[in-house]
Amino acid sequence: MVDLRTRYMGLELRTPLIVSASGLTKSADAVKECAAADAGAVVLKSIFEEQIEADLATGEDAHLPGRQLPEAYDFIKGHGRDRAVERYLETIAEARAVVDIPVIASIHCVSAGNWTHFARKAQDAGASAIELNVFIPPMDPRRTGAEIERTYFDIAREVRHAVTIPVAMKIGPYFSGLSNFAVRLSNEVDALVLFNRFFRLDFDIDRMALVPASMISEPSEIEMPLRWISILSGRVHGDISASTGVHDGRAVIKALLAGATSVQVCSTLYENGLWYLAKILADLRAWMESQGFSTIEEFRGRMRQLASSDPSAYERVQFMKIHTGIE
Repeated sequence: MVDLRTRYMGLELRTPLIVSASGLTKSADAVKECAAADAGAVVLKSIFEEQIEADLATGEDAHLPGRQLPEAYDFIKGHGRDRAVERYLETIAEARAVVDIPVIASIHCVSAGNWTHFARKAQDAGASAIELNVFIPPMDPRRTGAEIERTYFDIAREVRHAVTIPVAMKIGPYFSGLSNFAVRLSNEVDALVLFNRFFRLDFDIDRMALVPASMISEPSEIEMPLRWISILSGRVHGDISASTGVHDGRAVIKALLAGATSVQVCSTLYENGLWYLAKILADLRAWMESQGFSTIEEFRGRMRQLASSDPSAYERVQFMKIHTGIE
């Protein structure tokens, strides 16, 4: 009998699949559907730092924060300000009341500040853990990499100071020294989620206008987190959750072999429906049976860099004819 249970940030998960923060997890009813589809946990749709600070603010729109993310200002001004915090806390409580899987609150943040008190409110509402979705755009040439990294640490420390439940931080790959940064950051949180997928832009050449690129990930995007999970597994403290490009059972198996403790899925569920979780899990079970594994722990991390007889293969950055057959 194959056992798919795993532990993530100390939380018991019946399967390693987590439905990531999205419209699929925006309400208690949506969370209930995810649980019925055999998700191991859910990350609630994110609340934005700007929404939390807007809840604290009084007066006219001039008091609305919109520093690094001007689109958040527009969202809050239009319809995101009204009871956003209260409704989010209600969703946490309602979701915990109807499911028996971990419900993880998600906060999209870009700074450390007054908003961090909200983490305590999320804990009090019943959140099983907090996921901090952090992306500080490295677009200002006057801002150094060290300054940007320091903000990540400030956010992690302030939130950890506010709560006793586990805290994960979801980050991107855009750091000059990612391995060093990830190891140091892992001392401040219980898990790293690799990686968040940012808004991508495109050009409409007929209208000469900026337009959004696809919001849905491609299966090939698993390649980036796969490399870095493989390299960081066994080096960082705490757990690693794989995210971005996970579209099928094979991708889940690869992430677990790399050393991930859990695997977050989203785009494939938009494309195929929540029922597809069962297909992914069935493929995972079938592979484990074919390989003679009865638990995930028996093969987790088997293909990480630290377990490899050729660790330099994980660090190659150029195509080589001997391996690819491409001139």
